[in-house]
Amino acid sequence: VFESHGGTSPPPYSSSSSNKDDDVVLATYTKHSTKDAYFRIGPALPSPENDEMEEYWRKVVVDVTNTIPSSTDANKRNKLNMEVDKLSKWLNRHQPISLAVNAKRSQVFDLGRDLFENTSLVVTTIGSTDKEDAPPAMTCQARPQDAECFGEFPPRKSMGLYTKYPVIIPSSTPSYDTHYRKEYLESLTLEDLYSGTECPTFVKEWLSDITDGTTRGYCVELVRYLSDATKENPKRGFGTGRTALWGLQRPPMLEGCRTLLRCGADSSFDDLSPVFLPFYVTNARSQVELSVDESNSELLDRLVKHDLDNHVFKVVVEGEATLEQRLAKEGDNFYNIVRIQSKNEEGYPMPGQFVSLYLPMGHIKSTMKNDEEFVKYFGQSGKW
Repeated sequence: VFESHGGTSPPPYSSSSSNKDDDVVLATYTKHSTKDAYFRIGPALPSPENDEMEEYWRKVVVDVTNTIPSSTDANKRNKLNMEVDKLSKWLNRHQPISLAVNAKRSQVFDLGRDLFENTSLVVTTIGSTDKEDAPPAMTCQARPQDAECFGEFPPRKSMGLYTKYPVIIPSSTPSYDTHYRKEYLESLTLEDLYSGTECPTFVKEWLSDITDGTTRGYCVELVRYLSDATKENPKRGFGTGRTALWGLQRPPMLEGCRTLLRCGADSSFDDLSPVFLPFYVTNARSQVELSVDESNSELLDRLVKHDLDNHVFKVVVEGEATLEQRLAKEGDNFYNIVRIQSKNEEGYPMPGQFVSLYLPMGHIKSTMKNDEEFVKYFGQSGKW
């Protein structure tokens, strides 16, 4: 792709030995004196707000951002919370694969959990700067052989531009292009939920209201998958050098951050059901918002029926023009925006691949082996 595989063009830079004022003004980065590496130190995150980030393929480019205060008094604490929220939004926007968090052992758990719960990265590593047997997290890698599950997820709102499904490691490669037989799905009934699946009454009522037998069977299969995947959640890794927790997660818990499901004038209850159920049947139900076209009275009547006693999801009735105006103003508050489509003609995929389009997964680990304090603290997080 690039001549001699040298990577992308370097960022705008000045020589580290240059003292010219003009160089300082015009340059964004400083080039290392002997290496093909570039760095920048300043108060801003690596990309302007609402702008794309240049990844500099095959280039060593380091940004050091220093905006978080070191003091713990009340005013500085508020400033710290604001900066952590700002960093969380940046992480959600650009969706890097991994995050390493280092601080004093007495502080790193709180900081790490805030960032873990506010984002959806597939790898989060917790280190320390003052405990010898919990060394700093110097890398952001994972060991799938030790159940440190990870993957590659584009930013949620643009996932469809890059991939059909995000890559999860480890996983079965053939499953990414596998679909259920219609006959099998049509054979499933609500009775198939009762073998080890705790299914609330309001979920059974929703499933009973699905008209198409194939769609209803697939939704039964989704509920069974979610029940199995979260029966023990998080799960503990079995590596001996460090301590990991992994499993299916809720979307970012950052205040105001939610997933918007848009139902157009022709969207049916059956069309909505497979996408909506991963939220409706889990603790992510408060993080989803339904936007329904004002002309879709049939779907609105069905939603009123199912939410009448539960009040567990938000419905906004609006036309397309109103929705676009709202997204222009508050689009950054949405972790994901999904336009509900009619049933795919090629059939329904494996539940793991389907759910990965809407719910995060991955792991968080401590650099300390047998870290029971870490397991207890992060195992109780509301993110799982």
